[in-house]
Amino acid sequence: MQQTARKQLYDLIISGLPVALFVVNNAFRIVEFNQAAEELTGWPKAEVLGRTCSDVLGSSLCGEHCPLRESLRTGKTCMGREALIMGRNQEQIPIFFSSAALTDEEGNLINGVEVFRDASAEKKLEAQKKNIISLLTHDLKAPVAIAGGFVERLLKGKAGPLTDKQRSYLETVSREVGRLERYILSFLEISKLEAGQIELHLESLDLGNLLTDIIEGFRLQAGKKDITLHLDLPAELPPLHGDGLQITRVMTNLLDNAIKYSEPGKSVHVKVTVDGDQLVVEVRDEGIGIAPEQQDHIFESFYQVPREAQKARGTGLGLAAVKAIVEAHGGTTRVSSEPGRGSSFFISFPL
Repeated sequence: MQQTARKQLYDLIISGLPVALFVVNNAFRIVEFNQAAEELTGWPKAEVLGRTCSDVLGSSLCGEHCPLRESLRTGKTCMGREALIMGRNQEQIPIFFSSAALTDEEGNLINGVEVFRDASAEKKLEAQKKNIISLLTHDLKAPVAIAGGFVERLLKGKAGPLTDKQRSYLETVSREVGRLERYILSFLEISKLEAGQIELHLESLDLGNLLTDIIEGFRLQAGKKDITLHLDLPAELPPLHGDGLQITRVMTNLLDNAIKYSEPGKSVHVKVTVDGDQLVVEVRDEGIGIAPEQQDHIFESFYQVPREAQKARGTGLGLAAVKAIVEAHGGTTRVSSEPGRGSSFFISFPL
């Protein structure tokens, strides 16, 4: 009787969840598929039981980046991830999901659980927001450039001599107008990258040499804070098909942040590995770290982690540019961080 009551409670909880859920066994075959999952994907439970989750949903993360395999490998829950799955009618559905693996004492998979929900509305709103901001910044570019031009003319004495105070004020205005113009141009470039409107100049790159040169360029900046830079390269590194200028921009942003937000006397590590058909670059610092609830937003334009924003000035565009450039190469970005113990940024490029 007690066993029957537990089963009824289990069925009630699973079927009544307001989010989609599926459970797999140790062979990654689906053993539970709740009503919300049926409604979201169009797949009836009877047709998916016993099939692998990759066969049914075809997630964009299946294979090397399977979140359940990651949970199995790390022992941690994958929280707040994004992916695309394939519905029964072959339509792509954006989702937000979390997954966890239940293991035995030897670390072998017993069951895997994934909960997910439709992200279509959020993605549509995000696209609209980006479009509005892009249009706004585009319209701001001309008046800001015109204002800057007139300030320069005033500084050159085109409208008559200036007092020292007037010159000082105008120099401040010129600096701030120039900074605003750089912000606008930077955001416009990110918008174009995200929309696929910037053509990448792809070539065969020796990433090892590229990273060596970039790190050498940062040694002076790191030395001012007594920060040691390390580069770990594999013995054999296949060439990367990419845009050298844009990848340099990615690494410059990541290294600049790592140094900026690290305490004096710490180290910054850059490690390159080959994972199947992916080339992975990790930039790891020993800084203040990022809270879990903030990690989902750090690649968004203009977003700044509150504690970091107090410590160092920035635009909130650097990591947005990193994400846009990496994704334009067909790659992915992610962060792993623990407050007080530093952060690791991972960028993956297809080989």
